[in-house]
Parts: sequence; structure tokens; C-alpha cells
Amino acid sequence: MTKLVLYSLAAVVFSFVVHEFAHWTLGELIGYDMRMTLNTAYPVAQKYDQEWHYTAISAIGPLITFLQAVIFFFLIKKYSNRDLYPFLFTTFYLMLLSAVLGYRNPNDLGRVSLYFNLGVFTLPIIFVVMHFALLYQTSRREHYERKFNITTLLLIILFSSIWILTNQKFKVILI
Repeated sequence: MTKLVLYSLAAVVFSFVVHEFAHWTLGELIGYDMRMTLNTAYPVAQKYDQEWHYTAISAIGPLITFLQAVIFFFLIKKYSNRDLYPFLFTTFYLMLLSAVLGYRNPNDLGRVSLYFNLGVFTLPIIFVVMHFALLYQTSRREHYERKFNITTLLLIILFSSIWILTNQKFKVILI
């Protein structure tokens, strides 16, 4: 159990940092002076010069998160390593949470969907389904029990909530 707790914590930290770092990196490459907190990346000037910049920077986070999911899907498949499962599960949870919370204020995929006139939930739903398919296939293939899945989910919810609330309360600037 201790191992699952530690791997779940590592998966949450890794997933958030990689996701936000992708936003930050593309913003910097485009030419913005960017800031990155635990759960956000934004231009210091608080505005984008062109709408497509905002769309591209919004899109890169979920794309990198999906790449993470695919990589961990194949690593688990190759090595049958249960310890890597939280890294796959976290990507699903983050996409699901993002989609659910996007009803009030469109976030990454919601903004990209709106930019392409697809409706605010089109891309979030597609990404949630893709992430779920990887998670479900892995869980079935590896014969993970319901208890293991529920425990992993609860740990990811706990650590993600702490991460998000810490960011909201303290605005921790990483870069």
C-alpha cells in the first residue's frame, strides 16, 4: 500500500508539472515571458498577441498529457509493471476533471474546441474517451482488481486536490 501511495503522489506531481511545463515551454518558444505555477501557465503580460497563440498554448498541455498516457500504456504493456499504473490513471483523471470543470469556464480543450467552432465539450469528451480506453484496456489486460482501481483513484483525487488547493491558496510560482 505504501508503494501505491508513493507512486500515486509521484504520478500526480509528474503529470501536473509536465502538463504545465508544456504550456510554459510553447509560450516561451512563441516569444512570451511566461510564468508557471503548480496548476497554471500564463504570460506575465496577462494577454496573448494573437488568438492562435492562446489556442496553441492551450492545446499543447493536453497533447503532452495524452502522449504521457500512451507512453505509460505501452510501458505497462511491455513490463506488466503495476507501479506505473498511477501515471496512466492520473492522465485520465486530469482530463475528466478538466472536462467536468470546463462547463463554467472553458479550459484547455474547451478553448481549443471553441476556437475551431466544435462546441465547448467536443474535444474534452474525445480526450476523456481516449484516455479511458487506454485505462480500461490496461486494467483488463493486467487483471487489476476493482479494489486496486478504486484505491488508485482515491489517492489520485486526494493528491490532485491537495495540489490544486495549494496552488489556489499560495500561488506557488515554479518558473
